Amino acid sequence: MTLRPIHWPDDAPRLQAFDASYSTSTIFVPEVVGMTVALRETGLAVPFHKTYAPETLVEAAATAAFAVTSEAASGALEGFATVQLQRWNRSAELSALFVAPGSRGRGLGRALLTAALDFAHRERVRCVTLETQTSNVPAIRFYQRMGFRFCGIHTALYDPAAAAPEEVAVFFTYALDPA
Repeated sequence: MTLRPIHWPDDAPRLQAFDASYSTSTIFVPEVVGMTVALRETGLAVPFHKTYAPETLVEAAATAAFAVTSEAASGALEGFATVQLQRWNRSAELSALFVAPGSRGRGLGRALLTAALDFAHRERVRCVTLETQTSNVPAIRFYQRMGFRFCGIHTALYDPAAAAPEEVAVFFTYALDPA
């Protein structure tokens, strides 16, 4: 696989056509007791399927400090990652990491994430944060395998008119510089 920078705005049509969906038969349910949060994995009677609005994917790439993709021989994008820099606190946000369903399980997610972390390291940030949904169990497991640590939830982040009730924002961080 070969990674290349996203070329803006030339790649916009392919980003709009990108399938970033996922399905899962389990979700993480937040259990909040006082100031303590735990995530309990729970099976679903019917698999949960999530799709993303194309404009969300395009916006992530258009505003990123770093945006990288992998392209299939057909010209379709196989996956992409974007990073936003937060200079005020020397951090970076992994604002997007998506791998097309047909390209999963081949190491592309790892390659995209490694490129994003390498960029953040070159920018001398102290950590990389990310937000995903409690329904995105495959992504949560991937981020944990890659060394990200759970750092919290936000139960009111998503608009209830636009998100499934099962979805709660969950946050992870990856330390680059302990100082």
